[in-house]
Parts: sequence; structure tokens; C-alpha cells
Amino acid sequence: MRFGNHLVTSQSVREQHGNTTTWVANEPPDAVVFPADDGRRAGDCAHLRGAACAGDPFGTGTSLEGHINAPLGGVSIDFRDMNRVLTVHAEDLDCVVEPGITRKALNEHLRDKGLFFPIDPGADASLGAWRQPDAQAPTRCAMAR
Repeated sequence: MRFGNHLVTSQSVREQHGNTTTWVANEPPDAVVFPADDGRRAGDCAHLRGAACAGDPFGTGTSLEGHINAPLGGVSIDFRDMNRVLTVHAEDLDCVVEPGITRKALNEHLRDKGLFFPIDPGADASLGAWRQPDAQAPTRCAMAR
């Protein structure tokens, strides 16, 4: 099987990944995948594309837009295990992170370098999830596509 133990289909986990804080009713995905590294994530996404299956990124579940609902099914891709800072380019004031890292965790890593990430969405959302609804967080942040 392509996803092995990284794929979960239990009702409770699926409902957690289809829950929003909006008026929209919970519409859970068909399954949830938990990739642990970028190579795995890329392979999972390519497999979903090949199977014509929708894959929705999931960060920490703080969405206000309702974009994690899956009215037509599909797979939620939970980035909680991809939460590392890969490189910091202090001289350029940028860094490369995995999509599951949160603003607080990033700032903890940057503190010793005299740097910080100033954008605060009002929740400790993961940075990759900010990108999912085209970075429509309360404070917009330009992210690489």
C-alpha cells in the first residue's frame, strides 16, 4: 500500500480534519495522511494527483475560512510531523521551513540569531497552512508558491 501506516481512516480523525470554526457543517475527508518528510510528501501528492483525488493541506486546525472541509471527499494531508527549520539565511532575513512549523516554534528557533517572524495571525497556525487558502490570514504574508 502506498501510504502504509501514514494513512488514517478512523471517523474521529477524519472529523477532526473536517472541522472548522465557521457555520459550515463538518464535512470530513475520506482519509488523512501524515507525511513525515518532504520526499514522502511529494510522493504522496503525486500519487493523489495520479489517482485524481483531492488533497487538502492541514496545519493546526485553526482555519476560519472553512477550506479544510471536504464536501466531495478527498484526503487531508496533515503536516504536524513536518515542523522543522531547514535553513536560516540571517543575512537575507529569510529561512526555509517545513509546512507544519508554527510561528511560535519558528521564533523559538530564530531567537538565538537575533531574528523573529513578526506576523501573528491571532492563532498559532502552521505557516504552511497559511499558504493553503492563498495566505488569507488576518495579516497577509507573501509566501513562495
